[in-house]
Amino acid sequence: MSHLIHRAQLKERPKIILVNKRKFLYQTQTLASLEMINSIFAQINPDYLVYFGTAGLSLGLIFFVVFVYRRIRRLISIFTSRKYSSPKLAASLKNLILILLWSSVFGMLLFVGFFLRAYHVFTFEKPVAKIEIMPTTEPQTMNVSFIQVSDQGLSLNKQFTIKGDQWLLEGDILKWDNWLNFLGLQTRYRFTRIRGRYLKTSDEIEKDKSVFSLVKEEDHPFWQYLYQYGNKLPFVSTVYGNAIFQYGNKHKKFLIFVTPSGFVVRETFI
Repeated sequence: MSHLIHRAQLKERPKIILVNKRKFLYQTQTLASLEMINSIFAQINPDYLVYFGTAGLSLGLIFFVVFVYRRIRRLISIFTSRKYSSPKLAASLKNLILILLWSSVFGMLLFVGFFLRAYHVFTFEKPVAKIEIMPTTEPQTMNVSFIQVSDQGLSLNKQFTIKGDQWLLEGDILKWDNWLNFLGLQTRYRFTRIRGRYLKTSDEIEKDKSVFSLVKEEDHPFWQYLYQYGNKLPFVSTVYGNAIFQYGNKHKKFLIFVTPSGFVVRETFI
C-alpha cells in the first residue's frame, strides 16, 4: 500500500514542479512589466502634458463662448427681423460636438499630466550620499567611507572606523505639506551622525561604541526651533529624526536617497 502511495506521489511531483515554474515565470513577467511601466512614467515630463492640456482646454472654452455668442446673436436676429428661417441645427450640432471632443481630448491630457506629476513627486528619490563598507580583520569592526553629494557636487568626504554589526546613519527631516511637494518643493534634510549598531542589546550595552558627528553644530538653532515648533508653522507637515542602517560584514557600496518621507538606502554595484 505504501509503495502505491509513493508511486502516486512521484507521478504528481512533475506536475507540482511545472505549476511552480509557471508561477515563477508569471511573477517574473509581472515584475518586468511593472518595471517597464515605471521606467516609461519616469521618462515622461508631465509638465509638458499639463501645459498642452491647459492650453487646449483654454482654447476649447474660447471656442464654446464664441459658439454660444453666435447662437444667441442668430436667435436675436431671427426674432427681431421676424424671419423664422432654419437656424441650421445640423451645423450647430456638428460644431458643438467638435468643441466637446476637442475639450475632452485636452482635458484627458491635462488629467494624465497631473497624474504623472503626482506620481513623479511622491515617488521621487534624490541621491544625496554614498557609503562604502570595508570589513576589517577585527570582529564587529568595519571601515566606512561616507561621501555626501549635493547639486553643486562633492560636499563632504570622510572615513570612519566603526564598531558594530551594522552601520547606522542619522539625520533630520523637514517634510512640507503634500500640496507643496506637488508644486515641486522638495524635502529638506541634513545628516547628523554615523555610528555602529549591534544586533544584540547586550552587545549594545557592554561593548565599545562608535559615534561620529557629520555636522559642526548638532544643536543648530534652526533645527532646534523646527523640532519644537515645526508642527505649528504653516506649510510644514512634520519635522522628525530619521535613521537607516545596514550590515557591514562584507565589502559593499550603498546609495542614500532622500524621498518625500525620509531617507532610503539601496545597495549599488557601481
